[in-house]
Amino acid sequence: MDSPSQKLMTLLTLVVIFSASSASAESKLVHKVCSKTDNYPRCIAALHLDPRAAKATTLRSLGIIALQIASKNTAGSRKAVDRMLADPQTSSSWKPVLKTCKANIDNAARQFSTASRDLVEDAMSANYDVMMAWDEIDACLKFMRSSKQNIPPLVTICTRANFFVSIGLVVTD
Repeated sequence: MDSPSQKLMTLLTLVVIFSASSASAESKLVHKVCSKTDNYPRCIAALHLDPRAAKATTLRSLGIIALQIASKNTAGSRKAVDRMLADPQTSSSWKPVLKTCKANIDNAARQFSTASRDLVEDAMSANYDVMMAWDEIDACLKFMRSSKQNIPPLVTICTRANFFVSIGLVVTD
């Protein structure tokens, strides 16, 4: 007959084993999604910013979380553009590009947000929203090139947003 302490140890061992296997199964979804993006390590890091991602059990639930992360991150990038616009050290030749791209970045953030809501009901609509976010980022990059400006922080912001597009396309496919 097992003593109460032996029963407790057995129970604790089972809880630990169950928790580890459950977490492993849940994070397999994150790994599966990230393996389909263009930057696996970056995808893992981005999705682990939100603890809900590791607990997501369906592609749809992970997709909603990923698109919310994309929206929040892209909206946060707008603040960096605002800082550059307000900085007297920023080249005056950059300011028209920054103003235009600020609007593009805002629109992309809204598209990611809309995609996260649309994914609840319709993956095709969410996929379209993600493509619209990509169009906004692409428009910013094209405007920068046509203006013959190279603004490294803005390129970084656009690269990051396009990375979130790659995640968005996987979770809405």
